[in-house]
Amino acid sequence: MISTEFLYILSALLPMLTMPIVLPMVVLMARRKRLTDNPNARKMQDRPVAVMGGTVIMLVLCITSIVLNLFYDLSSLFPAMCVMVILYIFGMLDDNIGLSWKFKLVMQIFAILLLFFGGYNGVDSMYGLFGLNDMPLWASFLLTVYSGLLLFNAVNFVDGIDGLASGLGVLAGAVMGYWNVCHGFTTQAILSFIVVGVMVSFFFFNVFSERYKMYMGDSGSLVLGLFIFILACPDTYYAVENEFLVDRYFVSFLVALLSAMIFDLFRVVIMRMLKGKSPFEPDRTHLHHAYVDLGMSHLLATLKIMMQNIAVVVVWFLTAMTEMNVAMQFIVVLVAGIVFLWMPYFFLEYLKNNHISFYIKISKRCKRHSDRLEVVGGWIRRIIDGRRKQLISHSIK
Repeated sequence: MISTEFLYILSALLPMLTMPIVLPMVVLMARRKRLTDNPNARKMQDRPVAVMGGTVIMLVLCITSIVLNLFYDLSSLFPAMCVMVILYIFGMLDDNIGLSWKFKLVMQIFAILLLFFGGYNGVDSMYGLFGLNDMPLWASFLLTVYSGLLLFNAVNFVDGIDGLASGLGVLAGAVMGYWNVCHGFTTQAILSFIVVGVMVSFFFFNVFSERYKMYMGDSGSLVLGLFIFILACPDTYYAVENEFLVDRYFVSFLVALLSAMIFDLFRVVIMRMLKGKSPFEPDRTHLHHAYVDLGMSHLLATLKIMMQNIAVVVVWFLTAMTEMNVAMQFIVVLVAGIVFLWMPYFFLEYLKNNHISFYIKISKRCKRHSDRLEVVGGWIRRIIDGRRKQLISHSIK
């Protein structure tokens, strides 16, 4: 019998060891079957890239869960794994043949319903926000569906540049893992660290590798969105009452932790609707697009957005320390999200349209910082691509 602490370490370490074996093989298969994402006017790459990230993420999650189940009973995750497979199948269909946004919405609602009626309580409390605590079943049902749709699509929206979705997944998984460890919720902590391990490894291949570069795709973003949703509202949370600051301000904590995803989604959807477009019609109005257009590399834009997300979490922490009113603190977090994640986009658009010389000056500075990061990225790229080349050559022989 292994200790709980070692189990947590193993939960993060196993995916990191499994991903470098599974991902290159799937990349080679994707290229042979021409399952690639091709360049166009809206997309960020200049060559076809394998788009089977969902396959890799699902395989690594399943392998890791099966191995860990030998040491700790993870049978409670079985419903989530079944829903993951369903989301993966529909995501793969969307990646390869394209599905209408209406069909995808119905599919996502179906997945949430399977979770809700399969044993997951969903969102059944507002933790005192605006005077609301436990909610009736009908209200819990509606809020669970809304929250699930929000997170599924929020992850999909930020999956527009290399490393952003996986980087934010690492941030969310690590923080939720620490919180679960503090409360002694072993199963949720294991799931959190599995997500961290998978996303850390995927991040390095997605950002730094050229030979084995792979996009997450809709299949991968749906799987990641599913597990972030599960981590955000498992039923064990409701047995905890104000033990930590997070418990007292839990709703605002989740908004802060997932702010880069949530605020980008709301801003983009509002802007599209104001222009008379469908909320799901792709364009280049995301914050990461604005940063890349400014001259930032994908890595620099990802790190900057992650730091802005962390800034919102810091605001949450500082206001929670004052033990202010729950509703007031929630409003402060919303304002922080607008300041850190909305205002930079509008500021850059203002400069581009009214002060182009200053915009160009900032752009040159961003390109210099990106070039410095590329030096480090080049070292990592040589390590990943060189070693993976030897491994695949050996496996083919």
